[in-house]
Amino acid sequence: MRWLGIDTGTVHVGLAISNIEESIVVPLEIIPANVAFPAIRAIVLRENIQGIVVGLPLLPSGDEGHSVKIARKLGSKLEVDLGITVYYEDETLTTEEVLSHRSNIKKNNRHRHDDLSATLILNQFLQKRKIDKIHTDAEI
Repeated sequence: MRWLGIDTGTVHVGLAISNIEESIVVPLEIIPANVAFPAIRAIVLRENIQGIVVGLPLLPSGDEGHSVKIARKLGSKLEVDLGITVYYEDETLTTEEVLSHRSNIKKNNRHRHDDLSATLILNQFLQKRKIDKIHTDAEI
């Protein structure tokens, strides 16, 4: 199953994509937030995406702030208009993890890491999915 990971922001939206086997996740692109929906719709159709994972930027307390509302609004619109199930994944510390590897990011791209964050979000979701499937299969 092919998945699209989304790291929402007010200026940019980072995207990542998985292979059909769900074993590899790679950064796809960074798009302007103001054209996120039509751009994502085109990618979903072009890449035969079957599931979407939207990162939730929870507050340190675990509460949902304004940024989470933006993420959920985009996710809801994608689910309703495209008919694809949207899952949400806690993205706490993904940006910090990307920035901790900052020396590996090209000098002119240091401020653009949304696609790398989307990669971490999607990979984290798929790892949990894999573990849950193992546990489910073991119970049968």
